[in-house]
Amino acid sequence: MKHWVGKPVIMYCGDEPYTIMKGILRKWDLSASVAVIGHQEIAVPFRDIVVIKALAPRERALPPVLHSVGYVMRERQQFDNAIYFKSAVSVWKEDRLIALNTTIVSHTKGSVTLQDGQNLMKGNHIFVVRSLRG
Repeated sequence: MKHWVGKPVIMYCGDEPYTIMKGILRKWDLSASVAVIGHQEIAVPFRDIVVIKALAPRERALPPVLHSVGYVMRERQQFDNAIYFKSAVSVWKEDRLIALNTTIVSHTKGSVTLQDGQNLMKGNHIFVVRSLRG
């Protein structure tokens, strides 16, 4: 399957109805038993992959873009998802912008660590996430 690396593919995963993933196959990692797909570099375990096919030119979507509307993160799972999907996050403290389009690398019950190493308190800051579309 290494011949798919660097090529646009469509990957069918799991049980029917299949989860369908489209994108460039970034890596085929035998040691970790995962295929890494897409600009968000989602690792898919080999055991979950049912079929991989070449993505026809007409099936290739426009490049992903950020949604114009964001939402304020309040729940633990929202922070988890922002980390997992490497979503763009803006951070505000009152009416002052602290960070624009950064990513979160980790979080605890009361704090968030940004990609630049800043550790910010959840209670003192507003975290606005914008997911990717496409």
